[in-house]
Amino acid sequence: MWVRVIRVCPCPKVFAGDVDAMETRIEVRAEDDLTEEERQQLSWPWDVPERDFEWSEPDWCVLVWADGQVVSQLAIAERTCLVAGQPVKVGGVGNVIALPAWRGRGFTSRAMRRAAAFMCQELGVEFGLLVCEEDVVAFYERLGWQVVEGPLTFDQSGGKATWPAVAMVLPCGGREWPEGVIDLCGRPW
Repeated sequence: MWVRVIRVCPCPKVFAGDVDAMETRIEVRAEDDLTEEERQQLSWPWDVPERDFEWSEPDWCVLVWADGQVVSQLAIAERTCLVAGQPVKVGGVGNVIALPAWRGRGFTSRAMRRAAAFMCQELGVEFGLLVCEEDVVAFYERLGWQVVEGPLTFDQSGGKATWPAVAMVLPCGGREWPEGVIDLCGRPW
């Protein structure tokens, strides 16, 4: 059995403003390599609004550990999409979340920065691509993501659907994002 091991990034202690500073670490793991215990820990009682869509399974997870538990995580799906009919290799970012008690301490920003480095340098994608609600656009913009026009379409059991909110990209190289319809060529992540 193959086990894909991706570098673990030991991080310095959390921000000086945190009273209970602790060691943290960030891991990029193949979704298939997560243990059952880790899967259970990632089955948090989500307090985010759920969109009524069918979602794809991720290929990779970025896990931020602190105090012996995962406190923030996100998922990455590798995909070739079509933008204005042109193929574009993307790393789709989704399920970006931190446990409520750990929010506002920079853990999710760390996960996003690690995901960007992994997608651009190790996966060799042309762009990171995510979909989100309007109220979190400023968070992603601070990390270098840019809002792009769509529409953004994706597959569902009943046919094509259109994402009703915001699409954002993170350039990984010299290519400019094409203008036009974004087709995820599969389910959203």
